Amino acid sequence: MYPYGLNRNPYHSSPTPRFSDSAILGGERHKEAKSAILSCMHDLCSKMALSEKDLRVVTIIQDVGSGKTHLALHMQTVEEMSAKSVISYVDFSQVSPRSKNVILSSILDGFREGDLEALRTTLIGLMMASLHDREKAKLVKKIFKHGLLSEIRGESIDDKIGLLLQKRIKIRDEDTLSEILGRNFTELEKQFIYNTLNDEVKNWVSSIKSLSDMLELLASIISLNQKLLDKVTVFEFDEFDSEGESMEFIKAIINFILPSSMILLIMTPASYDEIRKRNTSLYDRLEKANYKIDLAGSNTFSEINDIVLEYMRSCDATGEFTVESEYDLSSKIKIIYDEFPDFRNVRSMINILYHATELVGKRDAGSIDEQALEETIKTAFPGLRIKGSIMSVPVSDFMKIRRMSNNLQELEDRVKNAVRDLVQCTEGESSLSPLDLSEDTSELFDVLYRDSQGDKVAVSVALDKAKSFKINQGIARSQFSGYVNKVLILSDNRPSQFDVQKEIGPQVKNVNMDNSKLIDLIYFSSKYRDSQISDEDLKRASMLARSIELP
Repeated sequence: MYPYGLNRNPYHSSPTPRFSDSAILGGERHKEAKSAILSCMHDLCSKMALSEKDLRVVTIIQDVGSGKTHLALHMQTVEEMSAKSVISYVDFSQVSPRSKNVILSSILDGFREGDLEALRTTLIGLMMASLHDREKAKLVKKIFKHGLLSEIRGESIDDKIGLLLQKRIKIRDEDTLSEILGRNFTELEKQFIYNTLNDEVKNWVSSIKSLSDMLELLASIISLNQKLLDKVTVFEFDEFDSEGESMEFIKAIINFILPSSMILLIMTPASYDEIRKRNTSLYDRLEKANYKIDLAGSNTFSEINDIVLEYMRSCDATGEFTVESEYDLSSKIKIIYDEFPDFRNVRSMINILYHATELVGKRDAGSIDEQALEETIKTAFPGLRIKGSIMSVPVSDFMKIRRMSNNLQELEDRVKNAVRDLVQCTEGESSLSPLDLSEDTSELFDVLYRDSQGDKVAVSVALDKAKSFKINQGIARSQFSGYVNKVLILSDNRPSQFDVQKEIGPQVKNVNMDNSKLIDLIYFSSKYRDSQISDEDLKRASMLARSIELP
């Protein structure tokens, strides 16, 4: 059993989005983008019968891993979209070579199988309906070579039409088919219908060479979708860039103004800028797109968190993934997001949670805990280190330290011990001094030692703004110059309302302690106390001491 009573892992391990996962959409920016695309769709459909040519252009621009492809695939799963449109999805990263003919073939391949079958079924339905017209019935029988001999053998025309539907036979009388279709269809539409019925569209399209014929074919397909299925046509061009003949092909589509259709161009900022440099006329047209969707902010914590939770919500059939569960999981994700830039994108975070969910499932635990996240990072990202860490702390150790340091007082105690260990390691045990200060100053300091110049240095650890301010006030009121030469206050907040140096001189130094330094100190201390300090660790320890300004 998976955590929270789930019967399957809601996350996926694929490095690229899969269509089966695209029905789930989280994140405010992505939902806003979805609304914009649907708005464009509704507007287009409302004018479908009024305009012969009505092309809408939508651009979706943002960095790799921001969920652009997921959004494009998701739109195919939305009932409001699929009920009103026929969609072709083309991934330009898989189109090679980037010639116009290959791009056209990719567009035809990009149509969903259900849409193509619906078109084919509708066409065959038209042929069956023609049997009720005496003259057209003769033409239908002629197309299938259904004569007196067929009747004698007990074969029915309906059976032959059924075999065509099953792709078990083909028709070879294009002229008669054209006669059946009559004037309701153009010659190019009739050619497309003929090849569609015979499942030979790919071979036929490969013979089309000129760009104008390609555009006319696309217009014909759009027209058939409108006439036969009462749907507009949507072209999703993912990973669109400036390579090959891509730009010229898209510019030609926009200039041609296809009827009742929408094109979604999905790009990175770098690709968009390259188009600007290489094809100013296309860039100008894209700048004037009906909708320009920028997924900026899709890698913020709130966006990633909502996406991650949406996967869980969508798979929660028992209601065990409660509001409290959401808060608990979010707090753990926040630690990973804050401390590791490597995981500040949807793709990486989902990968972590996929592995963590699998681990928890094997243990049959009720929720995703820190241990599962730690094991995941240790297993899936064994070489990962905290960026900016002087001690090169492994991620798994970082998770362990953070899990043991949720309490502020406990964290302060660990840092105090770590400072003592650091002084002993870098200055020598004899440099530490007992806290034999006067009564009004002894409670202000945690560590007292002599530096290499013989000066007595007092250190105070205050990882709380109020406590830091209180200590600074206490130092200002006390007389300690006869006992120590320098004072270091290690805090995660510099004093803003009380300037100690103006009050008692430059011998008091406030050192800002960020999370990286705190983790470095505790990690060093654990290795030092376990006698695991190497020569390289000693060098790093000296750098760490200087970074927190221990003289």
